[in-house]
Amino acid sequence: MLPPPRTKIEEKKQKEFYKQKIRDAWNIVDIHNTGVQSKKEISYIMRYLNQFPSEAQVRSEILKAIEEDEPSDNIKYEKFEPKMIEWLMKNQFKVATHEELLAAFKLLDPENKGYIPENVMKNLLMDCGIKFDEKIYESFKSFAVNKTDDNVYYEDYIARLIEENDSHLYSQIKDYENFQCP
Repeated sequence: MLPPPRTKIEEKKQKEFYKQKIRDAWNIVDIHNTGVQSKKEISYIMRYLNQFPSEAQVRSEILKAIEEDEPSDNIKYEKFEPKMIEWLMKNQFKVATHEELLAAFKLLDPENKGYIPENVMKNLLMDCGIKFDEKIYESFKSFAVNKTDDNVYYEDYIARLIEENDSHLYSQIKDYENFQCP
């Protein structure tokens, strides 16, 4: 998210900034201030923090790194924060590039029509691989599906996705520029 720190002072500032951002992201989901999150929420928190692991990475690497010794359906903030700082400092789970996203969509569009029908996307996202739940799918649908013909025009979708991510990243960088290290 941020460029690598050049000095120890800059490293300390970045870590403190990340701690604040991690806490802010966690609190969006932890509305009852329990300090515990469902494993299902971890990937959403990470994406809010501009880290974009695949769901397979979340399941095979990330959850294993932050789980307690006794596995449960929940993750404690105290286990999550230090690993998240590490991942942010390394920018370990970068967002896919335009080219990577386009190549993935083109695999779904062998006829090169420039779109994927909504019912095909729904089937893929709800029934194949790591499945979306209904709430997440509806969020995707409202963002990605053209309302006039129920297609996902993937070049438009990718552009919107990148624009939204860039806007969020810009906001985070501005926050960092104004951040005062305690």
